[in-house]
Amino acid sequence: MAHGNYSEIESKCGICLSAYTEPRLLDCFHTFCTPCLEQVYIHDNYLTCPLCRTKNSMPEKGVSGLKTYPFHIELSHDDKNLTDICEFCSDENTAVSKCLDCKITLCLNCRDYHKKIKTSKNHSLENLNLDQLLEHKENSVNECDEHRKELTLFCKPCNVMLCSECSEKLHHMHEFQNLDLLIQTRKKILLARTRSLKSRISVLGNTEELVKQKENNYYKHLDMVKKEILAHTSSMKDVFCNTVDVLTNKSLASIDNIKRKDIKEIDTYLNEIETEQLSLAGLIKTSEDFVTRSSDKVFMDDFFTVGSHLDKVLNKTLDPLTLHELNYECKEFTEATVENLLGKVNTSSKEDVLTPAYYTQLPIPKLFPQTEKVHSFQLKNQIKDVVAANNDNAWIFDGKSACLYNHDGTKRSTYAPPNESKRMLRKSADELWFWTGKSAVRRLNMKYQEGFKVSFQNGAVGCFVQNGNLLVYNKEEKVIYEVSEDEGVKNKTEIKDPKNKLQKTDFFTSRNTDIMMVETKNSNLVMSWRNNSVIITDNHGIILDTFTRLNAGFRGITVDNYGHILVADYENDKIDILSENGVFQRNLLNNRNGDNIIRRTSRITTDECGFLWVFDYDNTMKIFSYQ
Repeated sequence: MAHGNYSEIESKCGICLSAYTEPRLLDCFHTFCTPCLEQVYIHDNYLTCPLCRTKNSMPEKGVSGLKTYPFHIELSHDDKNLTDICEFCSDENTAVSKCLDCKITLCLNCRDYHKKIKTSKNHSLENLNLDQLLEHKENSVNECDEHRKELTLFCKPCNVMLCSECSEKLHHMHEFQNLDLLIQTRKKILLARTRSLKSRISVLGNTEELVKQKENNYYKHLDMVKKEILAHTSSMKDVFCNTVDVLTNKSLASIDNIKRKDIKEIDTYLNEIETEQLSLAGLIKTSEDFVTRSSDKVFMDDFFTVGSHLDKVLNKTLDPLTLHELNYECKEFTEATVENLLGKVNTSSKEDVLTPAYYTQLPIPKLFPQTEKVHSFQLKNQIKDVVAANNDNAWIFDGKSACLYNHDGTKRSTYAPPNESKRMLRKSADELWFWTGKSAVRRLNMKYQEGFKVSFQNGAVGCFVQNGNLLVYNKEEKVIYEVSEDEGVKNKTEIKDPKNKLQKTDFFTSRNTDIMMVETKNSNLVMSWRNNSVIITDNHGIILDTFTRLNAGFRGITVDNYGHILVADYENDKIDILSENGVFQRNLLNNRNGDNIIRRTSRITTDECGFLWVFDYDNTMKIFSYQ
């Protein structure tokens, strides 16, 4: 790998160290040429970043399915109504020119054809300003689709940008933030991290110079040891010429072998330094471009992912350089101990040959807000389910009654579901269903209405999905049934593990028939059988990933409006946040030092106002703010 400084490498591919060719962006925020990435070995559908060694999940289309770079607004087929479309052909290509004589717009191919035919070769053509079209598209992204007003507010619990009319009609009870101020604040948060990364590059440069100085001193030391050996053996040659020559060559060869190993170690160390520089430079460039050039929507969607990755990189340190220390040992000459007197080369590893300089930690604002308990209240019984209702309310089901509570503990209403009810499920904020074992029941106009029927006994109910159907797991067949309200079973999906993501082969044969299941925004399914693993599948039942903890008991799962998966570990008193693909993000709550923040949480949910409801085994409902 060639050497280069920050200014030289920040705009070059980290693999070929040349100008980018069709650059693609990995999840770790490093950018490489498309041809270079196509040469990188992909194992188990993961590509390991050549710079930071992060495993990046590959899309179905492979390298071509990765995000393009740099950040800019791309005109999709649906957005072409915002641009001029070629009026000459039927392909709906974007127009790049306008014929002033024919008064029509032309795409690139039609423009070239227009110049060639006899009837129009002398017509005057005017190039359209695509930059203006791009600017128009970017401005439209900052407009409310419904009211065509400027997006000026951010609804914190719903994770959406709003215009003033949206905020008054649909989100009047939610917490708002000024969108411009929020974006500027979050940009400063990310730029503070890139500034700290920049300081690391200079530290690595200084360390590189120290390594080179140590390398020169190392050569001098080796030469000195060699001269010492040669001086000592030359005085002994008259007595034991042949023996001296043999043992001398043996010692010199030993030094050369050690030298080869140490030089290799030095080269490896220098390459690691350069790779780290390339990694940081590429990450800085990409992150700064993300801050300054991405659209508000892209920025808001990827803000926490980018910030988490920058924090992860900031916690890395450089390992020390380890070289051998050589000494030449010899004794006074006697013929009886020729070999011992000639001496031999001894070596030992000395880890403190060079200690890397410490990174200067610049002040960095927190990426995530602090989790705070805002209220708690006591319940009489253990509960089976808690699901979000409107605003800051939630329905709590204890097996005998369903009660609507406000987050301050005020009970607003209550009613008794059917006696055989086993679970409560939320289809919408105003529509609750109760699972009885073979069907679901809801209360409608003071009567109970049955739906979502299955033919098998004691099905483990999962969750409602985006199309309004209900998922039910059949333990005997080990399949998930998709059931409609009126028509019954629509289709069934077998859970498959083609990439051997599961550590235990008996995962689906546990005695526990209760299943926790939620659907993410990207239609993935998150499931746990209250054991030590959470599995994430696509909508075809293919296991994408797992989240496992030793001796865990995942009894609560929910999805918030940011697309995060929240899982409650009953046995370890933890609540963790995962990405919608199941990648661990951070620990949200942890019962540290017996402080009783949470104690064996069994059910969790997030309401429309962004509060996290946590039910502990001591019948306490605790409400937290964390967004």
